[in-house]
Amino acid sequence: MDTSRLVAVGAPELRDRTAFEVIGLGVQCAIENTSEIPSLWQTFNERVVEVTAVSDAAAYGVCLAAGDDGRFRYVAGVESEKGATAPKGMEKVSITAGRYAVFTHVGHISTIGNTVYTIWNKSLSDLGLHPQLAPDFERYDNRFDPKTGRGSVEIWIPVTA
Repeated sequence: MDTSRLVAVGAPELRDRTAFEVIGLGVQCAIENTSEIPSLWQTFNERVVEVTAVSDAAAYGVCLAAGDDGRFRYVAGVESEKGATAPKGMEKVSITAGRYAVFTHVGHISTIGNTVYTIWNKSLSDLGLHPQLAPDFERYDNRFDPKTGRGSVEIWIPVTA
């Protein structure tokens, strides 16, 4: 563990969430290099109007298909109405119902990587929470300002206590 990356993270709130779907753009990433994500968001923000069946005003950054090699798929998108079709060039991700530990990142988005690192490498185990093999996601609501990159972002990790 790289202790230089650890930051103060508040206790999570445990919440149950029903299943939902996210439509957006995706990219393959590596845990040690997520430099593709900001440009993915920029491209998605230009195309978000193409998603016509939006069911929530928040945006989502979904992490899925994590492999032992440290690679994962990241999808920037919005929650869609159930059964909606993804526009050409976009994809749909299904998020299963379950219990989540919801952490909050506060500050500039450029530092969210350290918050996520701390959650996965310290906070979950310190709290006795066990992550489930399912997508985790960031939720960007009206507390986050995409123009300045500042505000609060919820980080939802599927868990069992």
